[in-house]
Amino acid sequence: WQRAASKLRRPWSSIVLEKGIKDTLLTDARDFLASQAWYVQRGIPYRRGYLLHGVPGSGKTSLIHALSGELGLDIYVISLSRRTMDDQALNDIVNQLPPQCIALMEDIDCAFKKGITARSGADDSEDGEETVTPKESTAAAAPNDPGAAAAGSITLSGLLNAIDGVAAHEGRLLFATTNVREALDPALIRPGRMDVVLEFRNASREQAEELFKCFYPPDGTPVLQIDSLPTAGGCQLTREARDLLASRFAALLPERELSMAALQGYLMLHKVDAAACVDGVEEWVRKER
Repeated sequence: WQRAASKLRRPWSSIVLEKGIKDTLLTDARDFLASQAWYVQRGIPYRRGYLLHGVPGSGKTSLIHALSGELGLDIYVISLSRRTMDDQALNDIVNQLPPQCIALMEDIDCAFKKGITARSGADDSEDGEETVTPKESTAAAAPNDPGAAAAGSITLSGLLNAIDGVAAHEGRLLFATTNVREALDPALIRPGRMDVVLEFRNASREQAEELFKCFYPPDGTPVLQIDSLPTAGGCQLTREARDLLASRFAALLPERELSMAALQGYLMLHKVDAAACVDGVEEWVRKER
């Protein structure tokens, strides 16, 4: 292993997700880290797997980074698609993980060249049959075969053995992310390998409102009349003014159409001007559509 990067801890409060997801994950991870003796006494392998799946830009990776800071654990990124990666190399890497850490396999669905059921819309075939891309069509005839080759030289059976085989390393939190859960072999995501499965969707209006509040903290100045707020940058807001603007901002957004990453990108265009952010959001939504 070699150090790739060192980042500042991301505040747990800066992650805005659907209610329950953050609490579920943090509670489960803390319970696992404090329960080694319980696992040993019952003969249960001391490891925990988490699958985060859903649309791109919904906060999967951001949540993992924030969790690592909250738990005080380093993240070890395992790139399954690296050309030099094979079953033996993967096994060696996993066995060299420290006792308590976060092991991360991002976009695990891209590790194997296997067909994915077509989405509805322009990409659907007329008769509803399964479609594959030209790259995927070069895969083995039986994509669910445990020996099916990955993008490098990893086989499905090799990946499964690295996760929970007889020689699999214990004491780690394994996180896997994917945009397409349906692309994963059922054997990979069964309980015991992926114990907690969390879905991430596009932003709700409630999430948009909370994200707005994160960008514009109140400063305690006297209450302002919202209708008379200047649009110049640097406008100071009280909590009441900020909350009303946040409510207006969320009401102007479509439900579950835009990703959290897209909303964050728009808010960053108006870092110090909450009123201008609200004024321009309808036009921005029209362009995004």
